[in-house]
Amino acid sequence: MSSAEEDQHDTEDGLPQSLLKKRRVQRACDICRRKKGDGGQMPNNRCTNCITYNQECTYIEAAKVRCLAHRNPRYVEGLEARLVKMEKLLLKAHGGEILQELGGPFDKESWLAKGIGKSNSHISTMPRSDSRGRAVHPKLPPVDDDDLDPSDDEQINKVNTLEKRMKEVSIDPLHPRFFGKSSSVMFLQTAMALKQTYAPEPAPAVHPDGRRKVAPCKRPEYWRAHSWVIESLENPKPHTNFPPEDLMTDLIELYFTRFNIGVPLLHRPTFEKGIVDDLHHRDEGFGSTVLLVCAMGARWSEDPRVILPGTNSGHSAGWEWFRQVQWVRRSLLSPPRLYDLQISALTAMFLHGSSTPQSSWTVIGTGIRLAQDVGAHRRKVYNSNKRTVEDELWKRAFWVLVAIDRFISSALGRPCAIHDEDFDLEMPIECDDEYWVTGDPDTAFKQPPGKPSVVASFNCLLRLNQILAFALRTIYSINKSKVMLGFVGPQWEQHIVAELDSALNKWLDSVPDHLRWDPNIENPIFFNQSASLYATYYHLQIIVHRPFIPSPRKPSSLSFPSLAICTNAARSCIHVLDVQYKRSGVPSVNNMMAIFSAGIVLLVSIWGGKRAGLVIDPQKGMEDVHKAMRMLKSIEPRWHTAGRIWDIMYELASVGNLPLPRVSPPATNKRDRDSDTASDASPAADSSAASSPASFSDEARHIAGSRRVSAATRAQSTMQPAQLPQEAFGAG
Repeated sequence: MSSAEEDQHDTEDGLPQSLLKKRRVQRACDICRRKKGDGGQMPNNRCTNCITYNQECTYIEAAKVRCLAHRNPRYVEGLEARLVKMEKLLLKAHGGEILQELGGPFDKESWLAKGIGKSNSHISTMPRSDSRGRAVHPKLPPVDDDDLDPSDDEQINKVNTLEKRMKEVSIDPLHPRFFGKSSSVMFLQTAMALKQTYAPEPAPAVHPDGRRKVAPCKRPEYWRAHSWVIESLENPKPHTNFPPEDLMTDLIELYFTRFNIGVPLLHRPTFEKGIVDDLHHRDEGFGSTVLLVCAMGARWSEDPRVILPGTNSGHSAGWEWFRQVQWVRRSLLSPPRLYDLQISALTAMFLHGSSTPQSSWTVIGTGIRLAQDVGAHRRKVYNSNKRTVEDELWKRAFWVLVAIDRFISSALGRPCAIHDEDFDLEMPIECDDEYWVTGDPDTAFKQPPGKPSVVASFNCLLRLNQILAFALRTIYSINKSKVMLGFVGPQWEQHIVAELDSALNKWLDSVPDHLRWDPNIENPIFFNQSASLYATYYHLQIIVHRPFIPSPRKPSSLSFPSLAICTNAARSCIHVLDVQYKRSGVPSVNNMMAIFSAGIVLLVSIWGGKRAGLVIDPQKGMEDVHKAMRMLKSIEPRWHTAGRIWDIMYELASVGNLPLPRVSPPATNKRDRDSDTASDASPAADSSAASSPASFSDEARHIAGSRRVSAATRAQSTMQPAQLPQEAFGAG
């Protein structure tokens, strides 16, 4: 009924129109609903657009019913789980006949193809302005995204349907890719739906093999891949030059115990099954992954066979197998595989320890683009309660790429390839590899109660990684970005640093009990994970406060004692890693940059204390610097970057006329494990490292909090920060 008809009905009742209570239409008219108009608020329920353009104001088209379940995918998942259980009970009671009465088994894929349901997306963390134009400071992204409100404008199910249709639109050899909301493909989905409404299309003609025939309006030359493109898409030949079987077994063991235990990229049972099935000799993707695993394991191996023939250099360990993967270049036209993401992550980590560490940043960025190309960065709303090994491996690969990207971007001072608002994938499941496939669907992917998972450490690292990403986008962003993001005004830095300190404190409180720092942790895996986590935590404290260490040219604008905070964090970082090094015999390679940053901060504090007249014991500070240099010295025979930053620290200490450790001969394939020859640190320094667990925890809480203003005057110094040579992280 139109608004005019309603008015006529009212006047026929004999009452004055002015005395009648106007009934407000609870929805906009047909035209305004398309344009989001104001039909329900205007006089006579006739909207502004219809009045202005003299259009008929009608309310004929049916309004779309917004189902609340679509806004909450977990509600749908819960119903699905209950239906599955009910179906099992019915099968037990009545057999297969009951399903025939209900219409046969339920096919979720065909149901999704109808375009029913919507998925959730996550709110952006971009800052905004209030009504008075003042900048509203952004809140730190949540540690977990479970609390974010789902939006009702994500139509992933339509994307899945469209991907099936687009197989007919794309050239044949290419698999469907991921398309987001802003893509023209999503607009094409709307056009297809509109066409189907007004002109339903007949059943498509198909070839005998099931392929859909090209419609007459589709010119074959534009809908079929050319022969030269197909040739470039052919899979490369499998690898043949692998390490000897006994050596390969040792290298794989070293990789999983030294690297994968902290950065769980691969699923060991699946990987080892591929080796047993000889898949690495038949599949180039898996073969490349195996070669890179061997190259990574070679960094920790003492076997002379890992050294590149003719070099006699420990820095060449693993290059024999690494360079084979570099020679096999797959076409960029080929659809990304899970192996491609794993290869990107392994390549970046291997290059990070080489003489060209900056190249790892480019590799990681490419890996993230590959992940986005196939939608690996998006949460799966449906079928999420049915886990598979492949799905979890995709998830692991993406998160490892994100973690490495932020770590390397921070070290190089470059922007990250992806931000938190660009993906909504849940974190890896905290379930150890051996519990993924158990043969029983009820126990698969379930960690036994009371047994902590080794993956929990990686998830803790990812949460810390989120804080790092926020710091890089705020206090380290360029001036143009700060203005665009609303970081203006005299207090924004104070606010951001307080937010970051608060987030660090919350992270510290969230660390699981089995990972809380204690030098006496019995489990060696949890001990090493805890040491690495806390070292990363202290390193992040340094990153947050380092820009605000005052200098003669730029006094600090914060009330925080930035130099004192950084100094205490540096000492704690070195102490934790020194305890870990003495117990395990090998420093945490993943914390190489944390060691370097901590050492530089201690040198700066010694120089700054002298210039500011503060009472600082240079000998005690240098003992901690020597510990840092000793750890770097122990890994420099295999990790080229470690030797480079050791030289930088040595040069900086020599400029300040500080006591120096002895310089060792050039690196060979023999790893230096004698800590006495690597440093002149006194025994007193060693005793200070073995602090009680409570001392580190209390110190961490004291450092990380945002209520440290009282010591500001005592801690500020007026030194000029040291300028580090750019070639430290470039090609040598």
